[in-house]
Amino acid sequence: MNKISLDEAKYKTLLNDPSLSEQQRSLIAELLETAGQLSAENTRLRRVLLRKSSGGQRMSSKLKDALYE
Repeated sequence: MNKISLDEAKYKTLLNDPSLSEQQRSLIAELLETAGQLSAENTRLRRVLLRKSSGGQRMSSKLKDALYE
């Protein structure tokens, strides 16, 4: 899988570059915000996937014993 890394500090310093237009700065800020939201969503989805793939619901020991009798 292709992993993309984002160096936020580099782009935040780019926002202060005087050679950029206001429109470019606005676009970079919007992209940084979107990247942050996607990163948070990715983390949340990974946790959910890990929880679901770790066995799901487990049978109680009393129920398991009753089924094996």
